[in-house]
Parts: sequence; C-alpha cells; structure tokens
Amino acid sequence: MVILVIQEYEFNEELLNNGELKVLKFDKPCREWAEFILKNRNRDLNFTHEYDVVIGPIANDGVAYLLGRYEEGTLTIDDLSRELTYKDLNSQFFFGTQKSLQYLKRL
Repeated sequence: MVILVIQEYEFNEELLNNGELKVLKFDKPCREWAEFILKNRNRDLNFTHEYDVVIGPIANDGVAYLLGRYEEGTLTIDDLSRELTYKDLNSQFFFGTQKSLQYLKRL
C-alpha cells in the first residue's frame, strides 16, 4: 500500500527581494548551478552555504545522469553546463534555515 501525503504552504515572495533572507537564485541551468549541485551531492565535501533560500532548476534523473558523467570524467564542466541548458526543468525552492522556515504558512 502506498500512502501519498501532499502539503501546501504559502510564502510571501516579496521576502526574497527585501533583504530579510539570504537568497541564491539560478534562473536556468548554468555552470555555477552545476557546480553548486555537485558540491551539495558530494558527501565527502561536507559542503555548507550561507543561504536561507536557494531557488533553481530541479536536478531530476536526467540531470543526475549528466552529473554522473561529469564525475566519471566523460564530460567537462563546460560540457555539463552546455548539456544542462537543453533540459526543460521546473524550478524548486529550498528553505534551508529556521529563519526561512518561519515564513512558511501551512495551508
């Protein structure tokens, strides 16, 4: 049996621009986005960042495949970022601090 739970939250997006939160935004896949994703997925790095909210394309299975190719050395970082520009990806919001979570209102 599969149980599916969906939760909705409300968030005032004006908070992304008023200086209240530290926000990192990637409008589309790019080299910087790819490097950020790679750092987050590498458990050996213990990567942390200072952002309350990170907004960017969702790194789905197709992206994971390309990231794997980069990590095994069959793609350069420039090849990777170029390949990622051809992906049609939805955006996601990551709320990574208690400060950012306090602005989410569960519906």
